[in-house]
Amino acid sequence: MKFSWTKRKELDERVTILQNKIYRELYTLVVMICGGSLVYKIFQGEASTGNIWLEMVILVAGGIYYLARASHLGIFTDEVEMHDRSSRIKLNTKNLILSLSLGAGISLFFAMRNSLKYGEGTMETTIYFFLILITSFAIYIPVLFGLIVVPSLIAKQKSERMNERDLESADDEDER
Repeated sequence: MKFSWTKRKELDERVTILQNKIYRELYTLVVMICGGSLVYKIFQGEASTGNIWLEMVILVAGGIYYLARASHLGIFTDEVEMHDRSSRIKLNTKNLILSLSLGAGISLFFAMRNSLKYGEGTMETTIYFFLILITSFAIYIPVLFGLIVVPSLIAKQKSERMNERDLESADDEDER
């Protein structure tokens, strides 16, 4: 909504770029503080849901907001393309590897911890280990795939649609 008494300010591109750099540094600092707070609370044994909810909201909401805005503006596809050009491994492949390795790591951790804790004897501990490992694989790998890979693919598709729509509207304006 534009009011008649407000004037559109002339923006200096250099100042805008430097402001964006400061905002990016500030966001990085906030994420580091929240991450440090989470790590501290986990190691101190204070990591109950009531104690860490604010840090989790800040970290998760910031990532979701960025992903949504980048895909809505159509720059997510460009970011993925720039990453794929400069890296040996494509971003989608990295996300897949990350979800598989995190799922496998969590599964192995729970399988080892719980089988040693609750198993009585070598045979029962071995059976518990494999049962917990297979069950954890069945749970954590699809969940992490859905949390890491699927949102990235959806954001990339939305970003591509936004780019196509912008190109179509630019072509329509050129024809006039």
